Amino acid sequence: MNMETIILTSCLLFMLIDYIKTRKIFTPVLIFNFIWFFTLSLYNLKISYLQQDLSERTLYLFILNILGFNITYLIISSFKKRKVTSSKRKALKYTKEQRIKFAKWFVIFLFIVETIYSGGIPIIWKITGVGKNYFDFGIPSVHGAFNGLVICLGAYSFFKKTNDKYLYLLIGILIFSRQIMISMAVEAIIFNMFTSKEIKWKKYIIIGIVGILAFNILGNFRSGSETMNEIFQPKQQYVNMPNSLKWVYSYMTFSVSNFNNLVSKTDGGMNRGASMLSQIVPTALLDKVNIEIKYNPFYLISLNYNTCTSFPEIYLDFGAIGILVFGILLAFLGNSIYKQMLLNKTEANILTYSVYVHNILLLFFVNMFLYLPVIVQFIYIPLIFAENEGRIKK
Repeated sequence: MNMETIILTSCLLFMLIDYIKTRKIFTPVLIFNFIWFFTLSLYNLKISYLQQDLSERTLYLFILNILGFNITYLIISSFKKRKVTSSKRKALKYTKEQRIKFAKWFVIFLFIVETIYSGGIPIIWKITGVGKNYFDFGIPSVHGAFNGLVICLGAYSFFKKTNDKYLYLLIGILIFSRQIMISMAVEAIIFNMFTSKEIKWKKYIIIGIVGILAFNILGNFRSGSETMNEIFQPKQQYVNMPNSLKWVYSYMTFSVSNFNNLVSKTDGGMNRGASMLSQIVPTALLDKVNIEIKYNPFYLISLNYNTCTSFPEIYLDFGAIGILVFGILLAFLGNSIYKQMLLNKTEANILTYSVYVHNILLLFFVNMFLYLPVIVQFIYIPLIFAENEGRIKK
C-alpha cells in the first residue's frame, strides 16, 4: 500500500469513526477529512501536465497534519461534556438589530471612502482598460478589515428576508473579488444549515451551480476564456473539457502542486515565524516592525495559480513540526467552537462555527487562519451578533 492510499484510507476511516461516534455529518472531523480526501482524489486524476507525482516528503507532511488533527480531536472530544447551566446576562446598550444596521451603514461609508482613496473601483478599471486591478483598491491596513465585515454581514443576511444581502454581493462584484463572494456563500450555507429547521439541499445545490458559473464567468473575464487551455495545460483527452470545470479543478488541485514544488526546494523551518506574521500583521504595523523573511523561494508551477494549500507559511517557518502542530491546534480550536455551539445555539456561536468550517473547507487552497479578512470575523461576530439579554446557557 503506497502513501497516497494510506492517506485516503485514513481519511475515510476517521470519517467513519466520527460518524459512528456522533451520528452527525457536519462535525470538524468529518469536514476536515472529507476535504482532504476529495482534493487528493481529484489530484490523483492528473488531468493537467502541470501536475506532477507528489513526493514522499509531501505525502509525509500531509500524513503528519491529518494524524495530528484526528488523533488530537479523538482524545479531547472523549472528555466528559461540560454541564449545561444558565445565568442572567446583562442587557447590552444597543439591540442586535441596531448593531447590525450600524455595521451596514459603516460598510457603505467605508466603501465610499476607499473608492475615493483608490480613484475608482476594480470592475470599472477592467471595463475601461485602466492599468489597475483588485490589489490597487482600498486603504492599506483598512481594506482587509473592511472585507471581513462585508463577508460577515453578507453571510448572516444571505438567507434572510432582507435586501441587505444584495448590498454585500454587489460590493463583492464591484471590487471584483471572487474570494469575498465565495467566503460569503460558504459561511452563509453553513450558518443556514444550523439555524434552519430543515436542510434545504435543493437550494444549496442551485447556489453551488450558480457559484461555479459565476466563478467561471469572472475567471474568463479576468484572464480570458480563449487562453484557458494555455493556462491549464490539459492532457489531450481533456482539451475540450468545459472551462468552468477547468477553473474549479485547477483551483482545487494546483495549490497541492505548488506545495509539492515548495517541498522539493527546502526542508523548511527557515523563517522562524516571519512568514506567518507577514500574513496577519496589518501593513502599516508590518512596515514599522522589523520582521524579515530570510527565505522565500519561487515555487509556483504557474503565475496564474498562486495559492499553495494552508501549509507554505507554516512549513517555511517551522518545517515538519509546524505542520504537525498546526493540525493539533486546529483540533483544539474546532472542538472548542463546535462544543460551544452545541451547548448554546445562539446566532453568534453558529456564525463563529461557520467561519471555522469555511476555513477548514479551504485548507486545500489557502490558510484562512492567517488571512486578516477572515480571522477578523472572530472579533466582529461577538461585537455585532451577541444576544441582548435574558438567560443564556453556559
